[in-house]
Amino acid sequence: MLNKQPLAPESAIPAYTVEDNDPTESTINTAHSLDANSDDEMRDSVIGGAAIAGGVAGLAVCGPALGLVGAVGAGALATQSNKAGDVARASGDVVVAAGDRAKKIDKKHHVVDKTKSATKNALQSAKKFDEKHHVGEKMSNGLKELAGKISPKKKE
Repeated sequence: MLNKQPLAPESAIPAYTVEDNDPTESTINTAHSLDANSDDEMRDSVIGGAAIAGGVAGLAVCGPALGLVGAVGAGALATQSNKAGDVARASGDVVVAAGDRAKKIDKKHHVVDKTKSATKNALQSAKKFDEKHHVGEKMSNGLKELAGKISPKKKE
């Protein structure tokens, strides 16, 4: 049987340990079951997290079409009250915890603001460089010349 054990007091991502009480039984006890006492917002975020996990897994295995199927399937499984639903909710818990951890890191280090600022500065620098050296114009002319050499000539 799997039981949720915190990695450390400040840890946002749960760890799972295995207890071998009954070798024929395998269940995952997540923090968010789908009983009547569940908080709807947390339940929805866990289902969404399961969908994200399923989508990423499908995308990694076979591309965007299976990624979409994996997302829908994992989200639907997370609503089921069976072992497969427990697994889907556990993956959703991990995704939600990772998102919460990312928000804490951003709040502390302002990663999003710094990234926006760096991107804006890089685009301004690239624009100034292009204005000075006419890179875009030179690339355009070079591609036109290359296309002219590649395209078939008309016979007259």
